[in-house]
Amino acid sequence: MAKPKFKFHRFNRRIHLYTGLFMIPYIFIFGLSGFLFNHPTALINRTSHSFKLENEESFAPLFPDIDALALSVTDSLIFDGVITSPDIKDIRYSSTMILRNFNDVADYRINADIPSSKVQLLTLPDFAENITVARGSYLFPSMLDSEALLTKAEELLVTQGITPGASRVQRIPNLVFDLSDANKNYRVSYNLTNGNYRIDDLDKRKFKINYLFTNLHEQHGYPVSGLSIRWLWVFFADTLAILMIVWAVSGLIMWFQMKRLLTIGTVLLAISGFIFILILLDNYELGF
Repeated sequence: MAKPKFKFHRFNRRIHLYTGLFMIPYIFIFGLSGFLFNHPTALINRTSHSFKLENEESFAPLFPDIDALALSVTDSLIFDGVITSPDIKDIRYSSTMILRNFNDVADYRINADIPSSKVQLLTLPDFAENITVARGSYLFPSMLDSEALLTKAEELLVTQGITPGASRVQRIPNLVFDLSDANKNYRVSYNLTNGNYRIDDLDKRKFKINYLFTNLHEQHGYPVSGLSIRWLWVFFADTLAILMIVWAVSGLIMWFQMKRLLTIGTVLLAISGFIFILILLDNYELGF
């Protein structure tokens, strides 16, 4: 009996099918969590209201004249010899201003575009269930010294044969611990650099599906501590990334085998590629 001849296109179809099936759960979670990032009022009792501020209500008067400020900064840089005779262009606010406020009823988020005075007011009643019991500041002799941390970091670089440059503290973990008092449970978060603390009522915390998905969506990077549930989740994300590449390549090969669809596929690929290039050109600075 003759041995069946290997057919690459059949093998490619199987790869395309099986990798797609394997990715379905993660793609579903990734897609839903991405949707919730863009639509924070979905799947939960939230409201959103957009409006434009009147002149007397605008935040703009509280901000300095950015043209004059940019000119002052530039003049200072020239005076210090950092730069010489630069051109100033594209002066703007880098992002929307976000303010938060909460009371006994709800937590509010104000998204404000300073130049246009357009505002989006999000009402987040689900946050009010996580009641903050107390907030304040305690300073102790054992507080962390940010400069000492930077010095230690630079010493570490030197031991690794690296010449340190400018250093800054980006994030320092808070001290977090739980307390129980008369059948009530609290979580204390304490900032080791400025002494600020916050106490939340854990009994008010409830499961919320939008938190679950958005928290999963934000998880990235293998934990330094090693193997854990988060490590497995990130490993799954790595696996997905590889399979998506395989899925895409196998799909292109499959399309190329279908001669009747070459024209339609070429047009779709050209449109997709053009849009992709526009997005890259608009966001190329994000890589720096």
